[in-house]
Amino acid sequence: MEEEEAPQQAQEHEDAVAMDGTPADETRQDQENLEQNPEESGPGPQLDEQPEAEQQGEEANGDEQDAGDVGEAAESGQEGQQEEHGGDAGEEGTAGEGYEDGAEAADQPEQPEEEPPAEPAAPAEPPYIPPEVGEDYVPVAQLPPLPLPYVEGEEGKKMPLPGVETLFLTGTTVEILGLTHLGAQKEGGRVMDLIPKEKVLGDVQFRGAISDFHQYKAKILEADYDPLLIRVNEDDLYGDGNNFEVALRKAAADVWEGIDAEVARRKQLQRDEEIRAAIEKAKPKSKKKRVVKPWISLGSEVEIEEASVRPRREAVRMVVQRKRREFNLAFRLSDKDAHELWNSSQMECRPFKDPNFDLRKMEQDVAVQAVAATASVWVQASGNHPRPNSTQYSARNLEDEARQALLAAPDMMTFLEKMSHACEEALIQNEITNIFEDDFSALAEEDGMSGNRKESIVTEYQSFTHLTYSKNKVVSAIQWLPHRKGVVAVACTEALSHAERVVRAGRPAAAYILIWNFKDPIHPEYVLQAPFEVFSFHFNPMNPEIIAAGCYNGQVVVWDMHGEHERIASMKQLSNREGDANDEATIPIIKCRYFSAIEFSHHSVVTDLRWLPGVEISNRGKVSKAAEGSRDCSFFSTTAGDGKVNFWDIRVERLMKKGRKADADALDLVWKPIHSVHLISLLGMDLGGTRFCFNFRDLDKGLFFVGSFDGELVYADFIKPEGEDNPDYTKSCIQAHVGPVVALERSPFFDDIILSVGDWSFQIWKEGQQTPLFQSGYAADYYTAGCWSPTRPAVIYLADGSGNLEIWDMLDRSHEPSIRVTLASTPIMSMAFMGGAAGSHGAANAAAAGGGGGGGGGGAAAAAAAAGTQFLALGDSAGVLRIVELPRNLRRPVPNERKLMSVFLEREEHRVADSASRAPLRAAALKAAEERKKAAEEAEAAAREREAAAKDQQGSSGHAVPAKNAPKPPEFDERAEAEYFKLEHAFKVQLGLLEDEAAAKKQGLD
Repeated sequence: MEEEEAPQQAQEHEDAVAMDGTPADETRQDQENLEQNPEESGPGPQLDEQPEAEQQGEEANGDEQDAGDVGEAAESGQEGQQEEHGGDAGEEGTAGEGYEDGAEAADQPEQPEEEPPAEPAAPAEPPYIPPEVGEDYVPVAQLPPLPLPYVEGEEGKKMPLPGVETLFLTGTTVEILGLTHLGAQKEGGRVMDLIPKEKVLGDVQFRGAISDFHQYKAKILEADYDPLLIRVNEDDLYGDGNNFEVALRKAAADVWEGIDAEVARRKQLQRDEEIRAAIEKAKPKSKKKRVVKPWISLGSEVEIEEASVRPRREAVRMVVQRKRREFNLAFRLSDKDAHELWNSSQMECRPFKDPNFDLRKMEQDVAVQAVAATASVWVQASGNHPRPNSTQYSARNLEDEARQALLAAPDMMTFLEKMSHACEEALIQNEITNIFEDDFSALAEEDGMSGNRKESIVTEYQSFTHLTYSKNKVVSAIQWLPHRKGVVAVACTEALSHAERVVRAGRPAAAYILIWNFKDPIHPEYVLQAPFEVFSFHFNPMNPEIIAAGCYNGQVVVWDMHGEHERIASMKQLSNREGDANDEATIPIIKCRYFSAIEFSHHSVVTDLRWLPGVEISNRGKVSKAAEGSRDCSFFSTTAGDGKVNFWDIRVERLMKKGRKADADALDLVWKPIHSVHLISLLGMDLGGTRFCFNFRDLDKGLFFVGSFDGELVYADFIKPEGEDNPDYTKSCIQAHVGPVVALERSPFFDDIILSVGDWSFQIWKEGQQTPLFQSGYAADYYTAGCWSPTRPAVIYLADGSGNLEIWDMLDRSHEPSIRVTLASTPIMSMAFMGGAAGSHGAANAAAAGGGGGGGGGGAAAAAAAAGTQFLALGDSAGVLRIVELPRNLRRPVPNERKLMSVFLEREEHRVADSASRAPLRAAALKAAEERKKAAEEAEAAAREREAAAKDQQGSSGHAVPAKNAPKPPEFDERAEAEYFKLEHAFKVQLGLLEDEAAAKKQGLD
């Protein structure tokens, strides 16, 4: 047992001596001597250690008191350690004393050994006390995040810093350069170190091409500092499989060293915070430092203020006077009706509410507990015969055996089988029934148009105009932002005639697209600046941060809003802090990113623009669809008055790489259309296009419609045939209107139905037919805009030159509009629905957003119907943008409306087919009637000639010659002619053009 305790005591002795300051080597040597010669150890040295350790403990306690309360907790740990070591020394002395007594009992001769004098113990190191911090000290947890040792590119991809190269070092290279100690998991946790350039170049020179630094030799020679800083890349941050990265530029090395120094500084600050917290926790409550925190309002002062009653105004001072002689006199009081005095000066309490006086009352939330009034009432019950009865107050629980027997009973099984089906039916009914549905909301849907007048009122929700950017200008185009609700963009152009524009031709004048937000009806959120006036623009349906627009001079411009919103927000905050009163100075202006080359652009004003989502167009017009699920939209098409339809690719960065352009903002890039289509009109001249529309479901076929300035409707193909240099893209050309086509839109519910608006009428066409299915009558005013309803298949919206909005419901009436409302005193020039069709060119956008022509419209309709509100934006020729809210019966479709509209279109199609089938018969009948008329005219002329010849013969002979009666035309009917004259006379009398002969005779007789 003593042999087992000896090494343990020796180790404790070694630790005690090492803690007291004695060198560890001397302590270990003494212990070895003790194990080899146990008889040589005596009680003297062992007994002298315990008083010395206790003396050190007392000195430590004295140091504690002198150090103050701040280091009390930290030094108490050392004191305990020193007392523990002192105790161990005492135990060792005791053990040595017992061993000596055993030696004396064995009569062994004592061999005293001279021990060296004990060295004085080293003074204990004072505990570490972190420095005091001021009020402006920021805790580590609240410091900003550390800078990154790399940079993030597009889509968050990590890339090395400029001047940093990544490389893969083999184990041999790591050992040669002495980098085996680097690693976050290794001792020390170092991740970077310095290596001399000579050492790296020597490795390259010695190992040659097999050196890991061989391919970077030139860059290492060009490094602007020495030694180089190398960093381990254990997590493969860049995905290239390399495990090290070296900084070849001093700037990159400084970044790494700064990050490393900041990490070390924060670790030290964290340790200081932990020590301060421990010291503060060990202090008594009387000496703890109290942190004064700012008072944070949680709303209690508002509740106290509302609950308190205090005077809100100064006290009214009143002076009452009375004559001395009237003192102690009797009063005579009388009553009068309030209605007799309500208009006199003596009336203080009016019998009606005074509009000039408004008493504000303070409301308080007070809890009141109502207690029912109790009363003692005697009730005499009827005397019934008493009968024995029992009442069960607790549930009766059956035993397991009884419960099993009850469940196994035939009657119970029959009951459960009978009721299980009813329970399942009830549960299924609860699952499929919408308990939150309003059953009354679907009532009287079909009578909504002619029922309550409030259900058919179109109300103006909001209006926007700006004195500088839009007043007295024409709102030529409107687009809602697809990714933000309540935000709409408008393009304003000058109201100039053609002669005035010819005078100003060639002079660049900045034009703007205004972005309005419902939150601020006075100032635009920001404006997009273009080099010329914009007549058409569209947001990219897949990436709304990209905006494309067509200008008056034929150029196409593109804005990229990525990164601009942060700058706009900072400008807004700066203007709010500075309180700038200049409205124009506080409106951010965004300049265009790219614009097309003038020589490759249109030669006339760009009248329409459409995005082509999910496809790619080749230089011959061939369409290739993108991968399924792809949200890429890089192509759009434009049309203008020069007879061309151009197709553009917005991936300018790729074009710049092909053209070896290094600067992404270089404006000298020759951006031109990838494909161009030239259309010819009926007269063989260039077709001046105004509007066009595509079928996005069958875009690969290349077919589309174009409306012109002359009212022509062209059906064309933009795919260039193989082997033809100048093909004829026009398939058919129909004279649809007598004026420019102001709207051409495909129905969002039917892929093959197209609406065209021009002159004083609108027409509904079916793709593939040469005759319109429906043509409206001529209106009193010239139509300026039109579109389909995005939620109702049978409703069409039209705007005219008198500021009126007409709403046609084809299921209600087709000869006149169902609703006609005047919204402006000037012509309405453009319109657009929020979340649906965008005016005269919004169906394409709606289809693009939905992924196809008609399919997207149905989804937009359901979404808008469920939204509860539907807004229509209207722009007039005075620069005012009006937002109108449509009533419920116009935004919610009637039951089976799509099917009813389909039946209406089929009926019109059959009517057109029947009319076309009877066209040859009508032409033959008309031809026969013309031939009969011609024969009658010839017979009448021959009769006149014979009559003239007979008169000449009579005059020459001197006696009368009976003239033969001229033959009457075969269609002549005397009775029918007399009946016609009679009806004509009666009609003239009814109009007041002739007097009634019978009435005149009767008046004369009277």
